[in-house]
Amino acid sequence: MVEAGQIPKRRGRPPADSAGDVEARLLAAATRLFLVRGYDGTSCDQVALDAGAGKASIYARYANKAALFSAVIDRLLTGAPAPGAIAADRGLDERLATVGRQVVEDALAPDALALLRLLVTELPRLGDGARADKLFWQSGVRRVAQVIALHQPGAEPAALGAADQFIDTVLAPLLLRAMLGEPVADILAGAPVRIAAGIAMLRATGSLQQWR
Repeated sequence: MVEAGQIPKRRGRPPADSAGDVEARLLAAATRLFLVRGYDGTSCDQVALDAGAGKASIYARYANKAALFSAVIDRLLTGAPAPGAIAADRGLDERLATVGRQVVEDALAPDALALLRLLVTELPRLGDGARADKLFWQSGVRRVAQVIALHQPGAEPAALGAADQFIDTVLAPLLLRAMLGEPVADILAGAPVRIAAGIAMLRATGSLQQWR
């Protein structure tokens, strides 16, 4: 009951400027709905409602459902510590081994794998702009590029080629094994060997020659 002179408490949707967590709430809601209802059964309006946000909030950030789906995958694959958290005094090979483990663990997490399976199913209708290599691996490539160019701020774009080779060599075979039903624990146990092979490949091809 509101007493005389007392300002009633606001109910329902939180104000847009209450926190910078609107995007986080939208992505969390989208993740839940995509996993439960699938791609067809989820709409941007439903996501906004589930997140307690206005329609304008979601359409200001994502042009369409495909863009939202891409952002959900990107969020799942960037759950590890930022590249800056990797000790800068480590050698490049050790930094690559660390970020490689992070990327693999994130990609093989249950929700990430479930969304990958959904992505593979929905690729025909998502179109060429939402290919698996663009949607699912772009976060890993970006994170590896940042680690490669850690001592050369602003040079990340030049490191994208090496990062792409690394992700393709390390992550693609592991994801395929997971999609074919191999236990994730077994894949993770053997991941360090695959990561070491990826680093050795970059060294052999000279892709890391300019980096330290």
